Amino acid sequence: MIFWLLIISEDLSSREVDNFTRRTEFLKDSTSKLNEITNRFIKNRIKKINKKNHKCKEDFLYSGLKKDFNVLLKDAPFLLALGKEKGIFKLKTDVRDSVYRDWNLMDSPAIRGINLVIPSVFGEVIKVNGIRLGVDKFEHFFGYGYYYFNLHYLGKKEVKKALKFGLFMEYFNLGAYKTGVMSYGDLAANFNGMRFWNHILAKRNDILKQSLGPYVKCRRGKWVVNKEVDWSQYVDDSFDEAINCSRFRKGSMAKSVMERVRGVKHKNGELKTCPLAPKKMKNMLKKYSRFSPYILNENGHGEIPKFMTWKLFHDL
Repeated sequence: MIFWLLIISEDLSSREVDNFTRRTEFLKDSTSKLNEITNRFIKNRIKKINKKNHKCKEDFLYSGLKKDFNVLLKDAPFLLALGKEKGIFKLKTDVRDSVYRDWNLMDSPAIRGINLVIPSVFGEVIKVNGIRLGVDKFEHFFGYGYYYFNLHYLGKKEVKKALKFGLFMEYFNLGAYKTGVMSYGDLAANFNGMRFWNHILAKRNDILKQSLGPYVKCRRGKWVVNKEVDWSQYVDDSFDEAINCSRFRKGSMAKSVMERVRGVKHKNGELKTCPLAPKKMKNMLKKYSRFSPYILNENGHGEIPKFMTWKLFHDL
């Protein structure tokens, strides 16, 4: 029992979400409130740094913002703010009603283990830029996005090194190994988080050649806000696991999810299989181009290819 509790506690911060079961229910868009919260944290952080007279040292800026945003850390202020803010609208699906409900404890120690202790716990879904995504995506955007940024931009490693690191973590540490789910939506959040961290000071070219920063500049030895963050510039259909489909550790797990997806109520024009809207996936493939193999799954639900584990070890 202690073994299962350890797994459960470790995975509470990275719960899977169900973007299918309650998809037709109205969900108010939270973009404007999310923007407000994010920019407030940036403004407050640079005020704190300036008071300490650190004279625009980048290390203090990044370390301070990581304390605010990095939800891989316990009780990160940003995540706590999202939980308390009434302007952030959320939907929650009970595990027992979700498309994962046929899985057993051996299929997914994290998902089914949590259900044994806290029956109603499952990841929350919000809407940003018209896209439905799990709150867990912020963990990936800020936390693993910074790892990508640190490897590629600060560490000057080839970008594929960071992308392969994300694949490795999603399979072994965060995804399929514990939850049974390899989420490409998580990988898309990682990638765009890397872009966000680079846009803070925008000292290096954006990997998608978009000019979104700098959000912060140094003027007369003090940090100042130069531009405000707009989440609609980052969140797209690649974050939506009903478009950017997940893969699963076993074929039987994929089959059960596919059957449940066919049984839920869908919006007009959507298919009854993942991706629900193939045209949206095609647009994402065009947008992310050569990076697509590392963050998009155009083949729909299915079992994780057997060769993938070898490929991850071989390429890292």
